[in-house]
Amino acid sequence: MPPDPPPAGLRPGGQRPAVLITRPEPGLTETMDAVSALGWRPVALPALRAEPVGQGPLAARGAQAVLVTSGQAVAALAGRLPPDLPMLVVGAATARRARDAGFTRVTAAGGTADALADLVLSARHAGDGALLLATAAGYGHTLADRLRRSGFRVIRRRVYRVRPAMPPPAALRALLQDGGIAAALFFSAETARQFLRRLPRDLRDRLRDVRAIAISDGTAQILDAIPWRAIERAATPDQAAMLDRLGPVAAPSRRDAGPPGA
Repeated sequence: MPPDPPPAGLRPGGQRPAVLITRPEPGLTETMDAVSALGWRPVALPALRAEPVGQGPLAARGAQAVLVTSGQAVAALAGRLPPDLPMLVVGAATARRARDAGFTRVTAAGGTADALADLVLSARHAGDGALLLATAAGYGHTLADRLRRSGFRVIRRRVYRVRPAMPPPAALRALLQDGGIAAALFFSAETARQFLRRLPRDLRDRLRDVRAIAISDGTAQILDAIPWRAIERAATPDQAAMLDRLGPVAAPSRRDAGPPGA
């Protein structure tokens, strides 16, 4: 007789189904812990790596506030700006990191660059001084352009660099061919873009049974370039909504679990 199928929520051999987590640190470890708490097997696959750029104080004289569009910038700003300089950040997770880094006047927007722009327009006045936009090369232009059209002086400061961090094709093949991957989490459009750019074409069909969970519409649109089991968008652009969309691993049924004491 053929062997019984594994219980719901388990792979052959008793291994939990896996979830790929493509975000870099800071945030990767936190997400892995949260995914594990839901019963999944978290697999770290950061698509990007952030590195601080420059040392010493940043010129901030006359600036009314600093804008932060990503948690990647916080570590690069610690100790380089006055801790009481007002800081407007993209979302609640970045705000927590900023406060942990010693900044005392932190205000969080609703999780997107558009929400951050709305916060600036509602809380700040163009005549009160320049805005420092702490970012990486190639990032933040849309936000800066919108604020400049509203009369603000925006000074972009490149405080970190972003580099690809995907493993080589052979390692990706070993990971994806091993099977057991149920979902993949994408916390930004750029991580999705880098993931697809470095995914060997012969592995794309192996994602047909994988759920892609995207933090935003823009991220979901990028992921739509290849076949997935489904592309699901978080209700709000934050980790809590991503995990809510992922959900817990299905518990084994009573029949699958076997009789008491088995």
